[in-house]
Amino acid sequence: MNKIYLILIVFSLFAASCAEQGNKEKNTEKKQATSSLSEIQKKLEIDPTNAEYLIKRADLYMQSNQYNEAIIDIQSAIKQEPENTDYYLKLADCYLNAGQLKNAMGVLKKVLSIEPKNTEALLKMGEINLMVRKYKEVFTYANAALESDPYNATAYFMRAYTYKELKDTARAIENFMECLKNDPKNYNANIELGLIYSSKKDPLSIDFFKNAIAIDSISEIAYYNLGMFYQNNDYLNEALDTYRALIKVKPNFPYSYYNIGYIYMQLLKAESEAVPYFTKAINVKSDYYEAYFNRGLCYEILGDVQRAREDYQTALNLHHNYEKAIEGLNRLDQ
Repeated sequence: MNKIYLILIVFSLFAASCAEQGNKEKNTEKKQATSSLSEIQKKLEIDPTNAEYLIKRADLYMQSNQYNEAIIDIQSAIKQEPENTDYYLKLADCYLNAGQLKNAMGVLKKVLSIEPKNTEALLKMGEINLMVRKYKEVFTYANAALESDPYNATAYFMRAYTYKELKDTARAIENFMECLKNDPKNYNANIELGLIYSSKKDPLSIDFFKNAIAIDSISEIAYYNLGMFYQNNDYLNEALDTYRALIKVKPNFPYSYYNIGYIYMQLLKAESEAVPYFTKAINVKSDYYEAYFNRGLCYEILGDVQRAREDYQTALNLHHNYEKAIEGLNRLDQ
């Protein structure tokens, strides 16, 4: 069973990448936000039209995903300073986070009516058009941004991603490379180039995935896809080392355990060594029916019919009409 999980990056040009935090840290931040909100509320009671205070409160609302409240505050701030494009851009972000694309576009057009060469507004317009797959408009806004800022890595990334969507791989590569030329530590561009070259079975993908790991040392996307390149191209020791490295940084990522088990079972014919890894995958992801099936297959090969039957049945319970599990049970019955 050659089960491959392709880990896709989520394309967002302007969303910050946040590290995972423990519950204690999250609770501390929540208390701090509540305390800060209380302080701003008191200031606004004294000076209710203060744009600076309104924006600060909007920021706190956005942190807790209270977008409607944030929108009201930003709109109030704009009434006080109607030419402040930073406030409009913040309002556009709020609309985007709330999924209100039409409203976000309206606000961005207002920014561009005030500042036609505002690079951030141009890129946000490009991002929205990419979301709705209006590729011609994406190029229009990305190119306009590059006219204002010829070294803008985000604009090159946007063009590259659009070319990728249009299946123009050569131009996608060219623009991803331009993105890296202007921003060598662009994680997403490294991942995208790694995926493109990996699909071509080109070892260049190794360098890009390793670059991504150097940028984000706990990135399961980079580790996993590097491991998959090694696995699919028969560099089995390197694949095992990569998955084990991923386990160290992300011990609750089930696909690392699964793929190690798969390599031992299917490629190295070492079923007894595969079993513990399928078990670990199941411990992390209790509904992982493929892991149950493959562990059952290992047990069948090792002659443990009872355990094989239990795992095949569990796989079938988790995924009804799972053909491979049905075939496994039929083999045992025979």
